[in-house]
Amino acid sequence: ADTTLGVAGFLLAYTGYLRTTADWGKGFDYYAHEPIFWLKTLFVAIFGAVSFFPTTKIIQRSVAKRNGNLVPMSEELAGRMTSLVNAELLMIGSIPLTASLMARGVGYMPNFPWQAGAGVTVAALGGLGFKYVKEALDWQEPVTSAAVEADK
Repeated sequence: ADTTLGVAGFLLAYTGYLRTTADWGKGFDYYAHEPIFWLKTLFVAIFGAVSFFPTTKIIQRSVAKRNGNLVPMSEELAGRMTSLVNAELLMIGSIPLTASLMARGVGYMPNFPWQAGAGVTVAALGGLGFKYVKEALDWQEPVTSAAVEADK
């Protein structure tokens, strides 16, 4: 399922790139000066960055299962993954809204510096991506009383 989501995300990004740069779309000159376009790319970047945590944990858990040392998922980890998946769903729901506003020219500003929009998007993807991968790699399952009793 995670691979399917990754392939779908790649195809979505690729077709969006083609619509932005190809002759049959409005072209980059239009989108570069559309703040809503940059908001949409920000939502895509946040979606991608947030997905790093669940993806990393899923990979770690599948490796642990293969090695025979998979422990049940804690309530804390399940809660964290649930909140992050909810954030992903919010981003996915926001993308069509921004796309429809953008297609109608809402907020178009001929003098909008595209570098500002691109900079925020890249900073969000890099910063949040680092944060969520680090959080997933540093995640420690809480020690339960049953585990303490088993060690005695």
